[in-house]
Amino acid sequence: MHTASTAALATLIRNEVVHLESVSRFAPSRRFASLFSDSSPSDSLYFLESGLVKLFKRGEDGKEIILRIVAPGELFGDQALGSDETRDVRGVSAEVMQEGVIHVIPCAAFLAWCDSRPQVWRLLAETQIARLRELEKKVELLCLQDVEYRILYYLSELAGLVGMRTDGIQDYSIPLSQSELASLIGATRETTSTTLNTLARRGLVKLGRRMLVISSVDHVRNAASQRTVRAASNG
Repeated sequence: MHTASTAALATLIRNEVVHLESVSRFAPSRRFASLFSDSSPSDSLYFLESGLVKLFKRGEDGKEIILRIVAPGELFGDQALGSDETRDVRGVSAEVMQEGVIHVIPCAAFLAWCDSRPQVWRLLAETQIARLRELEKKVELLCLQDVEYRILYYLSELAGLVGMRTDGIQDYSIPLSQSELASLIGATRETTSTTLNTLARRGLVKLGRRMLVISSVDHVRNAASQRTVRAASNG
């Protein structure tokens, strides 16, 4: 989720932090590259310049749930700013979803920079509040909405956040596999695939290899609204 605070923080990081001597740059970071994991937590923060990264948790049975998809211009891994106890139990992993450029910022360097610019702490707080609201929305969707609505909701959100337009074509291409979408919405791969095929027959989405394509964000949002209305009337 991009907010004014996220944009302001990104500008400061691009202009100042990434040029610090202690900051390293990964370019490109390949798809499926692991940045940190629950078994190997990081003591650095990360700034995504380009590409996509997923933050996820994986259970003992191998089942994965995507907590958040990080888009360009976002800071992540900031759990490392917490205490040793917080870092040890956070249980979050990060993996590259789409090749891009990532800056690795040591915690000590980031904290020193923040202390030199007190207004940054406010931007960080506002960013965390926005992420908390995003997490609350995710819980609401999991508890109160069916799989079709959740798919429609995330397709419209991701199209605006990470969707790419092809020259001469109005479609939004979302670089997400069906399995990754299932992990994002909290559903099985089979149910997600069946629902996507139904939406494809209705012309709301096109299915590609590790790619979901929609031609109209408005149509997808309208379909989600209509489903909410039907659910309310049936209830």
